[in-house]
Amino acid sequence: MRRLSLTLLAGLMLAGQTAWSRVTLPAHFTSNMVLQQQSTLIIHGTATPGSQVTLVTGWDKKGVTARASATDGKFTLTLTTPKGSLKPYRMTFSDGEETTLDNVLVGEVWLGSGQSNMEMPLKGWGKVLNYEQEIAHAQYPQIRLLQVKKRTSLRPLEQVEVNMGGWQECSPQYVENFSALCYFYALRLWEELKVPVGVIDDDWGGTPAEAWTRAEALQHVTGFEEQAREILRSNYNEAAVKAYYESLPQDRKPHIRDFNNGKHATVLYNAMIHPLIEFPIRGVIWYQGCDNVGRAAQLQALFQTLITDWRKCWKNPSMPFYFVQLANYLQPKDVQPDSQWALLRESQADALCLPHTGMVTNIDLGDANDIHPKTKREVGRRLAAIALHETYGKKKTAFTAPVYERYTVEPDGIHIHFATPQGSEPMVVEDNLPGFTLAGADRKWRVARAKVISGNEVLVSCEGVDFPIAARYGWADNPTCTLRTASGLHVAPFRPARW
Repeated sequence: MRRLSLTLLAGLMLAGQTAWSRVTLPAHFTSNMVLQQQSTLIIHGTATPGSQVTLVTGWDKKGVTARASATDGKFTLTLTTPKGSLKPYRMTFSDGEETTLDNVLVGEVWLGSGQSNMEMPLKGWGKVLNYEQEIAHAQYPQIRLLQVKKRTSLRPLEQVEVNMGGWQECSPQYVENFSALCYFYALRLWEELKVPVGVIDDDWGGTPAEAWTRAEALQHVTGFEEQAREILRSNYNEAAVKAYYESLPQDRKPHIRDFNNGKHATVLYNAMIHPLIEFPIRGVIWYQGCDNVGRAAQLQALFQTLITDWRKCWKNPSMPFYFVQLANYLQPKDVQPDSQWALLRESQADALCLPHTGMVTNIDLGDANDIHPKTKREVGRRLAAIALHETYGKKKTAFTAPVYERYTVEPDGIHIHFATPQGSEPMVVEDNLPGFTLAGADRKWRVARAKVISGNEVLVSCEGVDFPIAARYGWADNPTCTLRTASGLHVAPFRPARW
């Protein structure tokens, strides 16, 4: 009996040692992945405690080494990635036993995040325009897809969970339930750059911006200061934070107090973004805002804080961050001065004060009855145009319409002047433009007549308003807007006077 017990114990010890002896990597390090070219790659993993871990890559046969911790087997490897190419590489890790990643490419990596309009799959619940044809043609082995699993955590996590078994080559099988916008964005980059493109689908429908924001940053945003500071003070202790919530008077309790709810402050950053901040990316594409409608003033600071803090987390203050303004939605109205959707779009546009940002205007692509427009290919084209011009130096690629600059009041009406930054096109010259309203000294808004009188100037007038003092464009939940360039880039809604 004793001999049998000793044999069994020895077997269990051997089995445990064998299970731990192979290098284990984070879930987002798999075969088929794309690594950001010419970047510093930091890889954390576990191996046999005390062992020397070696990584040999297809682009650097010399390899790099690290010593696994004698207590928990954790190790960190740091290496530099080469210039992007179409050549697939192998990465071989060893602590005495090998773990191999195959078919690894080096190119451009982008993270797509936000809520349901970023999450919207080609098929599934999304069914974007011409989805059957789009899926059938989606055979692009140089585009790689990674989908992060939905998850929450009050505490910053070390690893994400992933769907589809990790990185996969773009094919009809994997693309149909992948973010349509991420796919169309990657496709356009691949068509123009001809280098591998990896996109990370990291989003959750119906979630607010604060859920994607780090507690350290949220403590500086009005409305979240106390909550964020308590989370940090308690060292992310759920019981302590719950007790804090219960101690507050009813009018100060957070609206969402369930840490498993994707709307709770910080929980999506902690579980779905934080584990990726040492994985090099070129930049971020973002489509979110519906869940913050009604809180536009708060979002103005919150969104800019999120952008700045994500850049801090990735240790890249100039990391591109390109976002999509909310599309037109709900029932059309000619005059709607109190539109909450218009206010939210304005708060989004205010983030353009930050360097290396860009905004897609899709005020023409919405649907009155569907908060999820099907025209994701066109949104992807417009997003990619920003990146091609601003990030990749394709200066012949137009990415913006003229931008509101100033207005003058003249005898024939209000003349609105537009700036034409590099990458913009002149506006199409036409009469009878919808979407404009005008106010006089009584501050009552009325439907106005408008016409383009040059490539960067619009004349707005209105019968019955003899002394106009302000004009607005696209100021409604679902305005009719046609002020555009020849290639279909639309002027963003604006209001020169903020009243």
